[in-house]
Amino acid sequence: MKQYRIGLIAAHSHIDYPRSLRLGVQNTLEEAGHTLVSIADLIPYHTLENAEAYLRVACEIAARLDLDATIVPVGCMTANLSGDNAKAMELLQFLDPARTLVLEREVDGFRCVTKDNGPGMHACMCHLIENCGFTKIAFVSGPAASRGAQEREAIYFEEMAAHGLDTPSRLFTRGDFGGDCADVIIDLLDNNPDIEAIACACDLIAYTTYSVLHEHKLMVGVDVAVTGFDDNVRSAHMDPPLSTVHMTSYDYGCMAAREALRMCEGLPQEERVITSKFVARNSCGEGDQQRIDHFRELLRQKPFPADEFVSIMMDSTISMAGPSVMKDFRNRMDAFMQKVRTSYLHHLAHPNEDVSLFSSQDLSMLFLSDNSEYLSLEGFHTVAITLLEALLEESSHEDTSWVVDQISHLHLRIARLLSSATQTKSLAMDKREWVTFHMVDDALREDKDPRKAYRLILQEFARLGVTSADLYMLREPVEFLGVRGFGLSDVIQPLGSVTRGHIEVLSDGKPIVLQELLEHALEPYGPTTMCTVGGVMAGNELLGVAVLKDDALESHGQLMVLLNLGFALKHLTMIANERELNELLSRSNLQLAQQSQHDEMTGLLNRRGIKLMLDQAYRTYRGMPATVMYLDLDGLKSINDIQGHDVGDDAICETARILSECMPPEALLARLGGDEFGAFIPFDDAQVLSIAERITEAMDAFNATGEADYVLSISMGWATSVIDDGIASRLPDLLIQADERLYEMKRHRKQARRGPR
Repeated sequence: MKQYRIGLIAAHSHIDYPRSLRLGVQNTLEEAGHTLVSIADLIPYHTLENAEAYLRVACEIAARLDLDATIVPVGCMTANLSGDNAKAMELLQFLDPARTLVLEREVDGFRCVTKDNGPGMHACMCHLIENCGFTKIAFVSGPAASRGAQEREAIYFEEMAAHGLDTPSRLFTRGDFGGDCADVIIDLLDNNPDIEAIACACDLIAYTTYSVLHEHKLMVGVDVAVTGFDDNVRSAHMDPPLSTVHMTSYDYGCMAAREALRMCEGLPQEERVITSKFVARNSCGEGDQQRIDHFRELLRQKPFPADEFVSIMMDSTISMAGPSVMKDFRNRMDAFMQKVRTSYLHHLAHPNEDVSLFSSQDLSMLFLSDNSEYLSLEGFHTVAITLLEALLEESSHEDTSWVVDQISHLHLRIARLLSSATQTKSLAMDKREWVTFHMVDDALREDKDPRKAYRLILQEFARLGVTSADLYMLREPVEFLGVRGFGLSDVIQPLGSVTRGHIEVLSDGKPIVLQELLEHALEPYGPTTMCTVGGVMAGNELLGVAVLKDDALESHGQLMVLLNLGFALKHLTMIANERELNELLSRSNLQLAQQSQHDEMTGLLNRRGIKLMLDQAYRTYRGMPATVMYLDLDGLKSINDIQGHDVGDDAICETARILSECMPPEALLARLGGDEFGAFIPFDDAQVLSIAERITEAMDAFNATGEADYVLSISMGWATSVIDDGIASRLPDLLIQADERLYEMKRHRKQARRGPR
């Protein structure tokens, strides 16, 4: 069977809806043997500014990966874009319609799975009006741009009107689907002192309503009824349990995964709509007697239906879990319930002994799991208390005190476990934040050696519990904030990886194209059920891509890692760029220095250059004889006047070449200007005379070739002195002596050309 890779965009958030959606997709794909590739939406949790740019990055990365299908919750996208559906539709254009499944909207050209809010919302309103008899019912909707909010509030108004009930504007208000709307609920209560029920457009708004009512000393289900929508994990375990419309994002994720697989297999669409239904619990004053009666009936059965009890406890305790988690927890729950049954029978046989149904250790072992995110202690607590209350009603008078003691013990032990779980989670979060911030610190400490910095950063991944991860850099950072269109490079550079604790940093990893990213990151490890692909960003730039091949970090933790990783790599990039710039400046400065000290035409030192070099020469040849020489090209003016300056320049360059070839390596040779040359030679007169003869011979040889339209001739003069502390002060006199000898040589040559008188 082929293992498909299914992408999911907008999968990372700290709120329940997208988190549960992702878990539904993940568990369904895992059970069928396929891989979820979660594309991090990158949007920082504290702001939705520039959400379009962040989502565009996620869509473009998803489009470049070789995915078999991509699931896009376009409603989540639209919510992050402040309800701008047109922008969400633009982002969809990055993706191939033939391999894209759209959720929450009907979009032409795409396979879609939508929601039907109607049945559940109608049933909810009928329950409040017909079953409970409420007439003063308020509605707290979601954002005006949300289609889900629009549909739910429309049914509220429709049912109120159908039952002849008034809906003054003060009974309707808008909240926030994240639940950050306490001020809205307070205003609603202040403006409606006679309010009987509050219907909420989502469970998170209902949770906030619970808190506000508690602060106002009002009891949910007694003073004011409350309903929600979604049926999140917490809803059944609120105090009292929340009556809500059941249409969980987890179920939606499962349905989306099944439909994405059908798309991959070329099969026609089967599931098009997820339908809502109302679940009545206790938040409208319903009471829990029905469940107590059910437990009492089970307790009377012979033999004892242990399997059914375990299933009830499982349903209340565990949710959104894959088959492996369910199997593991089922085994522990079977053992736990068997121990409870044994303790109860022992109590019946020995009522005077001090027997407890279970100990704190029993509970700790039951909830000792790496999959704590799937477990609800609150749910277990609620159902266990209901069971004990049913047992209390079944008990004889003499057993009553024992059952009351068991209820008290359960409250205490669960409270301790909840406190311990909260503390553990807090410590884990503190550690995670401390470790992720160290990524930046490591980059600062080792910025002189990027390989060391990359190794330390990858070590922090391992410390966070990430067993396998790969890090890639774009060749050039891409600016994406405030840019309508940006070109994401096809080529990325592997930097290093963590593989089951082993860290490898690649100094010269072969670049790969983005389409091969999943093969490069996942293939070496065999079948993989889950990975996260996230852009590494800093400021307004996308720097690279990270692939996390396990689910060690929850979504907020992954976002923190990506953000801090971005800052760390940005620092390393800036330092590398600064070094490169400094090297470039150094080379440029050296080049400028060379140019300022050398003659542009001949490449020899100029006056400034030879003056700067003389100081070093004095130190090098201290105590030795040295000669300064003047050289003058004869007849340059005639060449320039008759044959032109270009030919004259050529004569100067040929002279410079001959002089350079005839001078010893230790000599400093300069063009002083026009037809004048100068040299510093660390030799005495006798050796310099040999150099002068060599120059004359070389020029005669050049003239003999007949290749030039001119004849080279040079006059020379020199003076010698020992190099000591006074050489600098004697240099002007030496130059005068050399100049006088040069002109003496010129006079001799002129007289020789005229002949004897």
